[in-house]
Amino acid sequence: MNAKNEHPQETFVQLSTRAKNRLEAFPTGWFVIAFSDELKPGTILSRKFMGQDLVAYRTESGDAVVSDAFCPHMGAHFGHGGRVEGEEIVCPFHGFAFGPEGQCTRTGYGTAPPRKARLRMWHVREQNGIVLVWHHASFAPPTWEVPVFDDSGYSSLAHHEWHIEANPYDTAENSVDIGHFAAVHGYSDVEMLSPLETDGPFLTVRYAMKRPAGIFGRRGKMRAEFTIIKWGLGFSLVEVSVPEHGLRSRHYVFPTAMDERMLSAKIAIRTKGMEHPESIHPLLRFVPKTILREGVLRASMIGYKHDVSQDFEIWKNKTSIARPALAEGDGPIYAYRKWTEQFDPRNEARA
Repeated sequence: MNAKNEHPQETFVQLSTRAKNRLEAFPTGWFVIAFSDELKPGTILSRKFMGQDLVAYRTESGDAVVSDAFCPHMGAHFGHGGRVEGEEIVCPFHGFAFGPEGQCTRTGYGTAPPRKARLRMWHVREQNGIVLVWHHASFAPPTWEVPVFDDSGYSSLAHHEWHIEANPYDTAENSVDIGHFAAVHGYSDVEMLSPLETDGPFLTVRYAMKRPAGIFGRRGKMRAEFTIIKWGLGFSLVEVSVPEHGLRSRHYVFPTAMDERMLSAKIAIRTKGMEHPESIHPLLRFVPKTILREGVLRASMIGYKHDVSQDFEIWKNKTSIARPALAEGDGPIYAYRKWTEQFDPRNEARA
């Protein structure tokens, strides 16, 4: 063997033994299963969630409900031919009905419901236009909550969803991976305005950077300030301010593992108008505010979808490095990873 090709093993970074980005354990926390406007009265949505088949539906009284997808009687899938009647979900196979607490209220034959026929229901919160479901490996109840945010003055919620090969640990890590902002997204002049802070499931950090201004039909770059707020791995809110245009918006990222390999990558955005539209074009000052707001919302969503999708190929093909060879400028990667340990159920089992 050529001596120049002989390297001590310890000089190499240790790669993970897991296959690329495959999840080894589904994380604990609140995760978005649907947007509120998807959950029409009487509609049953089928969802893959943390390796489970679930259904989400809205009762006649307006409550969002999430349950296991398969009827405990003889295994039919509620999402394929089932229906909602009042507060109950009814199986398409034998007509067994189940209330919002999971109890079997009636059979399809008029006979007494079997005591063992109980449908597992999941903890749900509906707020700010999203439906959150609590996940815990042993189905323990929630130990913390995602707060309700005041959306007064903001637009309606625009949203989009992809199904991609990724996992929520990697996607959430992007928020502290300062180095990728320039390499992947073309941002420049990145500044950390406030350092990363954590408190239990809560994490926040503030940045400023310049990004391409093409979403508003302009050349060059505009300076934007970002306040990132996370509650667990499944809920990220990015408060964005562009002082030059008097623009404020809320960008949301909701990564939810469907199984060990696939991720439901949901994003959403609300905008709060534009105080200085003439900074983009003088004639915009004459555009009615409602029309301007919708235009800003559409343009912002186009840019947001573009930026998020730039990460997909990397997430799909990357592997995990437990202790990466970090350099100055990478951002608080280790602090973020320490914070995420609380969501790994394997750590809870070891405690």
